[in-house]
Amino acid sequence: MFDGFVNPALVAGVALASVPLIIHLLNRQRHRPMPWAAMRFVLAAHRRTRRRANLENLLLLLLRMAAVALFALAIARPFIGERSPLAQLAQSRRDLVLVLDLSASTGYRDGARSVHEAIVERARAILLELDSARDDRVRLITASSAPRLVSWRRPDEALSIVASLAGPDDAPLDFAAALGEVARLAEEDAAAQGASALEIVVLTDLQRSNFEAQGGAAGPNLREQLDRIAALGLEVWLEDLGPSEPTPPNLSIAAVAPEGDLYTGAEIEFAVDVRNHGPVARNGVRVGLTLDEDQRLPFRTLDVPARGSARALFTTRVSAPGEHVASARVEADRLTVDDTRAFVFTAPPTVRVLLVNGESAAEIERDEVGLLQSVLEPLDDGAASMPAPFAVRVAAPHELSGGELHLAEFELIVLANVDAPGAAVVAELERWTAAGGALLISVGKRVEPTAFNLRLHRADGSGLAPAELLTRTSLARRDGYFRVREFDSTHPALAFFADERWRPLFSEAPTYEFFQSRPDANARVLARLDDPAQSALLLEKRYDRGRVFLWTTSIDPEWSRIPESPRTFVPLVHEWFRYAGRQSPPQRNVGVGAPLFAELRSFPRQPALVLPDGARRTVSIEPRVEGPGRWSLTLLDASARAGVYRLVFEGGQSEPFAVALDSGESDLDRLTSSEAAGYHRALKLASAGARDQDDQEAPAAQGEVWRLLAWVCFAVLCAETLWAAWVGRSRRQA
Repeated sequence: MFDGFVNPALVAGVALASVPLIIHLLNRQRHRPMPWAAMRFVLAAHRRTRRRANLENLLLLLLRMAAVALFALAIARPFIGERSPLAQLAQSRRDLVLVLDLSASTGYRDGARSVHEAIVERARAILLELDSARDDRVRLITASSAPRLVSWRRPDEALSIVASLAGPDDAPLDFAAALGEVARLAEEDAAAQGASALEIVVLTDLQRSNFEAQGGAAGPNLREQLDRIAALGLEVWLEDLGPSEPTPPNLSIAAVAPEGDLYTGAEIEFAVDVRNHGPVARNGVRVGLTLDEDQRLPFRTLDVPARGSARALFTTRVSAPGEHVASARVEADRLTVDDTRAFVFTAPPTVRVLLVNGESAAEIERDEVGLLQSVLEPLDDGAASMPAPFAVRVAAPHELSGGELHLAEFELIVLANVDAPGAAVVAELERWTAAGGALLISVGKRVEPTAFNLRLHRADGSGLAPAELLTRTSLARRDGYFRVREFDSTHPALAFFADERWRPLFSEAPTYEFFQSRPDANARVLARLDDPAQSALLLEKRYDRGRVFLWTTSIDPEWSRIPESPRTFVPLVHEWFRYAGRQSPPQRNVGVGAPLFAELRSFPRQPALVLPDGARRTVSIEPRVEGPGRWSLTLLDASARAGVYRLVFEGGQSEPFAVALDSGESDLDRLTSSEAAGYHRALKLASAGARDQDDQEAPAAQGEVWRLLAWVCFAVLCAETLWAAWVGRSRRQA
């Protein structure tokens, strides 16, 4: 009779219909017949009316049992299919799942209104067709980078939420995730009712990238979700509310970034890539670039081919170290969200270097630290206009343990020919390196391998040193020398010598003495010598957030001729030390929705987040201690819009972030009707306002009859009451 129940567990309440019968049987057992003299007259009268009384009692009992059973069925909410003989008595109820595409591409303005506005208007029209009085239900899902089930009850609730949608999100549509949420709701509905009769409608712009595989994963995953829906006998109706053109015209800023290395005070060249996503070439496109909101560079004019890109170059100078914001813009078009793009870059600050001199000498040519200092801090002739790249302080080994130095003041520490430090100094160096510092160890004749390995190396690779020192190897100058056999020319410390013109300056430099070593498994050998064992010359190891380098020869010219060759020594030291001292900054260029992470050198007081529209939001997150003199803040769910964000603190400190739109949202190429219809058997394409049935048989509609059962239950209760009153009155009169 019934196809299923909305609340199947409550069907057990029908068993309560036996309660009136049980009460009747129990009452019969409570009376014992006792004959007495006048009883024969009563029995004679009872024999004349017994049949009538039994019928009256039976009817009264059946009415009471029917009332209980009907009430239990009503609250279990049975439903029937359209082929049921009771179909004409069923209440027709719509159960709708409405998915709204709120991705950034729906901000495209096609004529007087945007695609987003068309989606909102169509959603209102669909919801107004539903009737809360007949118990219509709607599950409203807003979809962009992640689906959100924002309403799951009455149509009027969904209408109020639709009215509050101010604009599209600055995020792409994850269509597979949205349909995955729909499939989950349909499976829950089918599990509760035995079958699902959900009506699924998706309002979208049919952007092609939402259907095609990206990285080999999105397409198959989307088809898997559609398979889940099709397995339940359901269909997904797509209503196309996108632009009228199959490939709408659109220009976007695809990328903005500095070209080459950055030097504070030097000229910097920025490249701005403009992409034409339309089918027609665009000539005379004006492109602009702004630095730090106050330095506007002259416009550049580009000719951008159809479905192609062009690059504009801007040259400027950044005088102050630290973080800066470059914002590129192109002339506004119908999709404005991708007409600007920001990029945060860091002008390198002065690297503070501590040179620990293990053995000083009177002549600078024989003093390792003296040679390094002469390269890092050359004599100032007063003509330099750029900030010094390095600030150097020289210390003796005993100062490390004397409490006179605060390691947090330095980004780079060089131990030059220093005998193994004490345990307390090593522990302090470990904490400082783990917090992000860079430690350079250069050996020499004062270094004794046993003591070195005892303090700085561990067999499991957890020590500071990237290798275990073995024997000291030397070669008399009259017998020849060792050279660099191979080196990693892609590493920033050695990339200068990748050019064939400068390669011999490093690879042919003589080395006479060095320590053989056994590198740790987690160490990286950057350069090897040409000795029979191919010993490591330069090694690097990550140590938590910091780095440790080991130079297995000495800076002393007696060990190597590299310090005596300025053409080799100067670029080697500058590139190596600048790379080592430039701590890896937090990622400041992120996508929409990514967390914002800032690392600070002072305790962040009264932090606040300034949004791209200028609104200010207080940050209540407690900072995390990252190491000596370092704190961090991580903001989740803060970058919902593309643009420039700033974390500001008491005292005027500001940390900028650039949140960029997904470049795929700028490509508005759309699926054709035939492509959409043939994508999957569960997908059906409909024009707004009409969803015509195709040749396949639609799933049978279902309707509830609980209201009918409730009225019948009420009628039975009324009949029972009237019948009981009439029976009682007639028997009193008799």
